Amino acid sequence: MHRVINLTSEGTDKTVIAGHKTAIRNMIDAYSANVHTAEVNDGTNEEGNPTLAVDADFNDATKANTFNNELRAYVQNNSTDFTKARIRVHDCFHASNENLPCEIGDVWQL
Repeated sequence: MHRVINLTSEGTDKTVIAGHKTAIRNMIDAYSANVHTAEVNDGTNEEGNPTLAVDADFNDATKANTFNNELRAYVQNNSTDFTKARIRVHDCFHASNENLPCEIGDVWQL
């Protein structure tokens, strides 16, 4: 089983969000032995506000839970830099011991 942590957020300042991107990437790197894949992306939404997203797929549910708690605390401790944030945790049982993407709900592929 894989446990996946997703963060979507909107920030207040592009430069500050870029700094959070680096800090969160370093947090994930500390779990490298337990991470199947991970991405930390910053950008801009349609309203022109800076965004930050995390997608971390863990091979170990306990380590994923620990990272989830750390990520939540990190965002809460820096809450003045974010206008909104959402973390979602889900398990991918179909991907156990395989290099497959997690499919949740309706999946559309081209």
